[in-house]
Amino acid sequence: MVIASTHTSNRIGARKAAGDLSNAEKRRKVQTGVDEPKVKAVAKKAPVAKRGVAAARGKARAKTSVKARTTKKMTPSAEPEATQEAAAPQKPIAPVAKPFIKSRTEPVHALATRATVPGTVHVFGNGDCGQLGLGEDMTERKKPFPMDSLDQQIVDVVSGGLHTMALTLEGKLWSWGCNDQRALGRSGEENVPGLVEGLDGIAITRVACSDSATFALSEDGHVYSWGTFRSAEGIMGFSEETEIQATPAVINNFREPIVNLCAGVDHALALSVSGKVYAWGYGQQGQLGRLIMERRRMHGLTPERIRLQDVHQIGCGSYHSFAITKDGSVYAWGLNNFHQLGLAPADGGNAEIVHEPTRVAALKGANIIKIVGGEHHTIALTAEGKLFSFGRSDSHQTGLPFATLVQDTESMQINANSQTTEDASAHKKAINLPTHIESIPSIVDFTCGSNHNIAVSQDGKAYTWGFGEMLQLGNGEEEDIAEPTLLRGQKIDDKVVSKVAAGGQHSVVLAA
Repeated sequence: MVIASTHTSNRIGARKAAGDLSNAEKRRKVQTGVDEPKVKAVAKKAPVAKRGVAAARGKARAKTSVKARTTKKMTPSAEPEATQEAAAPQKPIAPVAKPFIKSRTEPVHALATRATVPGTVHVFGNGDCGQLGLGEDMTERKKPFPMDSLDQQIVDVVSGGLHTMALTLEGKLWSWGCNDQRALGRSGEENVPGLVEGLDGIAITRVACSDSATFALSEDGHVYSWGTFRSAEGIMGFSEETEIQATPAVINNFREPIVNLCAGVDHALALSVSGKVYAWGYGQQGQLGRLIMERRRMHGLTPERIRLQDVHQIGCGSYHSFAITKDGSVYAWGLNNFHQLGLAPADGGNAEIVHEPTRVAALKGANIIKIVGGEHHTIALTAEGKLFSFGRSDSHQTGLPFATLVQDTESMQINANSQTTEDASAHKKAINLPTHIESIPSIVDFTCGSNHNIAVSQDGKAYTWGFGEMLQLGNGEEEDIAEPTLLRGQKIDDKVVSKVAAGGQHSVVLAA
């Protein structure tokens, strides 16, 4: 099976070409496969391969200097080259946010607030690109391991494909992991925690991570972001004017304060105080909730409102999106090649791409309070603590036994002449509609990595399941886990877990 995020293997491949991988990475076999954003190729031609990292998105890019291409329009300096090299780096200046325009719609949400329970960050999984933040010599942990070097009061953690953000009680951000496209928001070493630059005087309440960018929400409702978006061809851009944003920049496209953020592999959603949803990024799989013409795809880099009213909550998968309205209705849109939108056939559930928000009838009356996804699967949490899952499950991403799975016989018949019997029998195992995960206690929170998941129970214990061949499940074994299993470890057994985060090949737990 081609497992982790496509960007993940693309960056690892680039680092291998550049010769700057660790010895562990050089020894690891990296599989490559299809181009993920080409939906039809993924949905109907991609055989399952159980070992290795994700499929590369086209040819692996050579690692280039980010500083040399931070913006598309560079202003040449008049100083001699030698003088520029000798000059000390200047401290980034905090961006200036524009005042909001008073909305004609009354606010229905309060401004976001930070979590208040500090804990110690524990990491596990693969860290060949610095994801573990434990230094260049420690690139793999089989069990949860504390980050003693991060001596801060951390209250929240969020991961992208290959990087992680940690939020302090005072609203500061610390980052570590892959910084090829400046997703860390700072310079310096990737494999140890560092303070995000350029946010002096700005207190952050929430953060979201895509594969190559980061989005942060301030106490007054402004959105700050850095990094870039990627497309099937490579770097798409941070905005229509800037290719890669090295340090935090404020997004001044919102008329009113924002109260929540989420991000997929290459798109982001923002929820406003009046219940409106804005989307921006790469939108060729429909994840922006609007049709993006290929010749005008750069327009997707500007946040635009989605046609939904009275939204209470938002959520993202890698290439799909969700919204929960005030009346409890769940809407889904984006990539649906493994039924990760949970739509019935009558509602367009057999379509590979759904461009407009569509009500998920199967979740009507389920009292869903959170819904997010991984690469091709989705998990939903009810107010009563139940988890429902649907989408791809050939590596147990849904946490349901294989007996629950169905196969896309139509796709198999179409490709019968081009696939071997072994390929066809393994292809496209999925859960078409939301199904209750019964083998887990009452849950208060959860997160989805590319193809694995971590959930937090009411008594503060963590449970993991899904793809585990990069040790990201924390059970000490390089193998998948079929159903939710209690996370155990000497460093964490006597602690209470408050927050969890998951990337493509690594996991993070905040516990005290």
